[in-house]
Amino acid sequence: MYSLLPPNATKLEKNFEQLGQRISDLPVPFVELHRVDQCPVPLLAWLAWDHRVEYWRSEWTEAEKRQAIAESKEFNAQRGTQSSIENLLSKFVANFQLKAWHEFTPRQPPFTFVVIINEMIISIEQLLQIQTAVEATKSARDHFSIAAKVLSSGQDKTTGACHTGETVYLSTI
Repeated sequence: MYSLLPPNATKLEKNFEQLGQRISDLPVPFVELHRVDQCPVPLLAWLAWDHRVEYWRSEWTEAEKRQAIAESKEFNAQRGTQSSIENLLSKFVANFQLKAWHEFTPRQPPFTFVVIINEMIISIEQLLQIQTAVEATKSARDHFSIAAKVLSSGQDKTTGACHTGETVYLSTI
């Protein structure tokens, strides 16, 4: 082992050098970590972060995660365009429409659009997924709303109370 330390190095410096040598002997697959098809599954989220995958779901299958990473370069090149939003939304709903501000009569405020989900009832969870996906894809200047039929459930409880009695007046004399 060659040392870069001077002859008068302290024991602490020599210990650090030995520790560094042991760490450098660990096999780290740097090349595999940056390849979509070879990256270990537990590290796919980090690879997605490195590739700027803005919309990521931990419950996706391994194939879906690898596909999202593989498509990220093309997706990021188109980010903010109508086609990128449509591409991402097609993964959630089959029948939808994007309507830009200039397509309304009367025209809406500039740089606004509406995501219209046709003939489908979605859950609140799906609505939140769609909102998150559009937020991650749209241009920073754009504002949007979502028009959809949303299924929600809740409970309605009615309660009441009644009080009867006598009125008592107290006075001091």
